[in-house]
Amino acid sequence: MSIKNVAIIGAGGNLDPVIVEALEKNPTYTLTALTRKSSSSTLPSNVKTFSIDDNYPTDQLLEAFKGQDAVINLMPPIDIPLHKTIIDAAVEAGIKVYIPGEFGNDTDSEEMITQVPIFGSKRQVLDYLRTKEGSGMTWTGIVCGSFFDWGINMGFLDFDLKNKSAVIYNTGDEIWAGSILSSIGKSVDGVLSHPSETANKLVYIQSLKVNQNGILAAFEKATGQKWTVTHADAEKTRLAGLEKLGKGDFSGVKDTILGALYGGHPEAYYPGLKPLSNELLGVKELDLDDVVSKIVKGEKVE
Repeated sequence: MSIKNVAIIGAGGNLDPVIVEALEKNPTYTLTALTRKSSSSTLPSNVKTFSIDDNYPTDQLLEAFKGQDAVINLMPPIDIPLHKTIIDAAVEAGIKVYIPGEFGNDTDSEEMITQVPIFGSKRQVLDYLRTKEGSGMTWTGIVCGSFFDWGINMGFLDFDLKNKSAVIYNTGDEIWAGSILSSIGKSVDGVLSHPSETANKLVYIQSLKVNQNGILAAFEKATGQKWTVTHADAEKTRLAGLEKLGKGDFSGVKDTILGALYGGHPEAYYPGLKPLSNELLGVKELDLDDVVSKIVKGEKVE
C-alpha cells in the first residue's frame, strides 16, 4: 500500500504546522486541507484547500475525500457524532489510512482515563475506528506523551522561563514521557510511510524521558540562574481540576492533566509499559540539556 494524497482536517491548531512541515519534506505527498468556510486560518501556499461548511456535511466530505489516500483528523474530540460522520465518509470514500487526533497520553489505558476523564472522548473515537476494521480502511493512533517544547513555551508544564520559576509537584522525581512538536510531525510521516506495520493500533513514541527535577536543573544550567521553586501536591491538583470541570470551568483541564502527569502513575511513562516505535517512525530520543538550551535561546527544537 502506498500513500500519496493526504487530507488534513482541523488545520490551524498546535500540531498542524509541524505535521504539514514534516510531510512537505517528503516529495511523495500531495496535501489538501479541509478548511471550514468560517475559518480565517492561513496555510502554506503549496497546500491545496477544500472549503467545507462548518457542519461538515457528508456530501461535501465525500467530495473532499475523492482521490485521497489518507485522512489526518486533528479536530479535538468534542463532537463525537461529527467524528463518526467523518470516519463513515472516509470509509465510503475508500480512504486507506485514517489518523485520529490521538496525540498525547495513552487513552487506551483505563487508568489514564480514570485519572483524566476528559480523555474518554478520544477513546470513543478509537473504539469507533475499531468497528471499521475490515472495511478496507486502517487506522493508527500516535501516543506521544506531553508536547514538551510547546508545554514549556506556553507555561502549561508549570516552568516559567520568563520569571525563572517553577512549580514542582510531589517529589519532582516522578518520570514521564514527552515529545517535541517536530518529532510528532515526523511520526505522522513515519506512519504514512509504513501503513502495514502500523495498521489498526496505537504506536508509541517519545523524544524525552524526564522528570521535573531534571528539567529544573537543565533550565538553571542553561540560564545560569537559580530558579524560584514552589511545591504542590499532584493528587490535590488533579482533584481540584476535576471539581473545576464539574462546574464548567475548563481551566481545570490543565490541573487534571498535570496532576496525572506528575503524580507518579506508571501510565505517565508509557514506554515502561508499551514498546516504542521510534526507530520505525524515524523519531530520535533527544538530550534534555540540548533541548532546553535551544528553548532558552529561542532556537528551533528538532
